[in-house]
Formats: sequence, C-alpha cells, structure tokens
Amino acid sequence: MAKRTSRTQPCDPRDAAQRYAQAKAFAALAELDPESADGPTRSAAVSNAVLAGIAAADSVCCRRLGRHAAGDDHQQALALIEEAGVVGEAARRHLETLLSIKHKAQYEGVDPTVTEAKRALRAMRSILKLASQA
Repeated sequence: MAKRTSRTQPCDPRDAAQRYAQAKAFAALAELDPESADGPTRSAAVSNAVLAGIAAADSVCCRRLGRHAAGDDHQQALALIEEAGVVGEAARRHLETLLSIKHKAQYEGVDPTVTEAKRALRAMRSILKLASQA
C-alpha cells in the first residue's frame, strides 16, 4: 500500500493574519456558558471552537513553516503543526483535544456534554493564545 503524502498549501504572514482573524471570529461564536446552554447550542459552540482551533493552527503553521495543512486527514495536520517548534508542539495538544470532540459535535446524534464543551473552550482559548504569539 502506498504511503499517503501530506497535503499542504503554501502561505505567508498575510495568510497567517487572515487565518488568525478567522480563528477569533469562530471563537467569538463559540463562547458560551456550557452549563446554561442546551445540547444543540453546545454542539454549535463546540463546532465553532473546533473551527477556531483549526484556523489558529493554520495561522501558526503559516507563520512558522510557510505552509499549512490542506487535506481532510487530521493526523497529518497534527503532525505538521508539531513541526512548528515549541509553539507548534503545545498547539498540537490543544488541536488534538478539539479534534477528539469534533465528530461528536458535528456528526453524531448526541450533543457534547458540559464537561466536553468546557474542555473544548479551554483548548480553543489556549491555541488562540499560542497563535497570537507565533
């Protein structure tokens, strides 16, 4: 079986700034009080948190590597961001947390729990902070 190659797209500091701005916009839509939100609202918020994390990861990769992940394989995106040094290694952990909740929030018939929503919001805030420092 042939090894799958990582799909990336070249990017520059302007692209990094655009992806960071998108990350902040998704993050604004993700902010909620998970304890007072109903299940569908938590799903929507967690989905936006995941999108914020992905955009923030792209921003880090653009600034540090000059390319970002362009495929659907999240494992390749996680491997790529890890190449971005200490910031990338830290960002990888937060992105991995977000991606672990993504399927439940977006595709399953069960909404994320309050605990999962809180974990997603923490991870989102952390990766955004890292992207702002990259």
